[in-house]
Amino acid sequence: MYEQNFKLIRDLIQRQEPVYGILSFIEDTIGAIRADLGPDSTTESYKHLEEIATALEQISRELV
Repeated sequence: MYEQNFKLIRDLIQRQEPVYGILSFIEDTIGAIRADLGPDSTTESYKHLEEIATALEQISRELV
C-alpha cells in the first residue's frame, strides 16, 4: 500500500536530496499510515517504533 512512498524515500536518500524534504515526505507517509491504523497494535509494531525513535534521535544529533 505504501510501497511507492518507501521507494521514493529510499530514492531521495540515495540521491542525497535535502534532509528537510526527505523528513517532510516521511512525515506525510507516517500520517497516512497513522490514518489507516486501527486500535490494535502488535508487539512487533513497538519494536519498529523504537527503531524510528532511535533513528530520529541520531538525525537530530547530526543537525544540531
